[in-house]
Amino acid sequence: MVPHQYIEKNRRKLVGNLQEMIRVPTVNPPGKDYRKMVDLLGRHCQQLGMGVEIHRVPSKLVEKVIGTGGHFPRYNLVARWDVGAPLSVHFNAHYDVVPAMGSWKFGDPFEPGIKDGVIYGRGSGDMKGSIAALLMAVEALQKTGRKPAFNVECSFTADEETGGELGAGYVVRQGLVGADFAVVCEGAAGTRVGCGHNGVLWLEINVLGKSAHAASPSAGINAFEAMVELVHKLRDFKSELDVPARQYRDFTGARRSPTINIGGVFAGSEGDKVNTVPARASFSIDRRILPNETIVQAERELRLFLQRAAAKRRGLRYQVSAPLRIAPCVVDPGDLLPRSFAAAVQAVRRHPADFRSISGFTDLHYFVEEGGIPGVGYGVHGQNGHAIDERVKLHDVLQTSKVYAEFMLRGIREV
Repeated sequence: MVPHQYIEKNRRKLVGNLQEMIRVPTVNPPGKDYRKMVDLLGRHCQQLGMGVEIHRVPSKLVEKVIGTGGHFPRYNLVARWDVGAPLSVHFNAHYDVVPAMGSWKFGDPFEPGIKDGVIYGRGSGDMKGSIAALLMAVEALQKTGRKPAFNVECSFTADEETGGELGAGYVVRQGLVGADFAVVCEGAAGTRVGCGHNGVLWLEINVLGKSAHAASPSAGINAFEAMVELVHKLRDFKSELDVPARQYRDFTGARRSPTINIGGVFAGSEGDKVNTVPARASFSIDRRILPNETIVQAERELRLFLQRAAAKRRGLRYQVSAPLRIAPCVVDPGDLLPRSFAAAVQAVRRHPADFRSISGFTDLHYFVEEGGIPGVGYGVHGQNGHAIDERVKLHDVLQTSKVYAEFMLRGIREV
């Protein structure tokens, strides 16, 4: 039996493993059940004979990144299958998921249901489906007596949904990656191989006013009204970004513009009341950074615009913080790793593979930009990620597992 046949024959086990992972609600924020999840994944890896290390991120670093106050510990798991090969490949996948709300097809978003070959549940596509596919690929090689062309190293990491600094970032910066190449198990799917992503800048704007009784509003400064004016002016900034001169054309020929999303998070203060002039109002900005831009350039431009806009309203005061900065990541599709991985994709999918760079962001930049490790992205094709009824097709999980297994067998070589 070859690994692909083993994966097909054990599809029920693959589904069961994925369902088991979905049932652990690793919601971030705040970061629930992380220890339970790494223990579960650790047991799977140990059953495969892999060496397993669980690393708890120091509390001081967690507090520095997240802030003071109550928080859950952060854990990262590193597993290794050393076959004595001259090269090693690191496979990374995050296990945290975004919060779930609304009415789901099967009720509880963390009690996975299956209908018409589709698995529903929070994290099914983003990205526990890829974790299940990866572990089954390792198992398929072992159970069929096949040896990978390289040593296999895996990390299952925390906090990608909030930037990854305490997850993949920690693993890379602490020197826990001992590999020559990296595969981040998301960022492309099907017949596409991921070769990069946009960067991102998150700003939090805190508008400061002065409280007063609503019966005498002139005695105060309405922070909410000031915030509305500032947001209105930011709409002009948004339109300035969407012009041809600022577009980026990637290696597929696709063009995209820098984007800004205003008010993903917005709030007042604890003292707000219907008959009180609000003393504080806050909102967030999500600015996506193209590969032809830099974080420094984008942040300077945005802060300057805010400064000029605020100066037009007498008495408007505000504070700015930047909880997240991630640089763009670009990989040359002509490099050896992308071409080798594409050959494995084509062998399984039976269609020519191509390459893509996504407008979102993944943990790939930690390996490529910070770690200096050549990398690509590839995982399952989930649907409704971050939304109600997140799901993934079982067939795609199986095919993704076969791609991982094929890549392990073929190795990194000229094609």
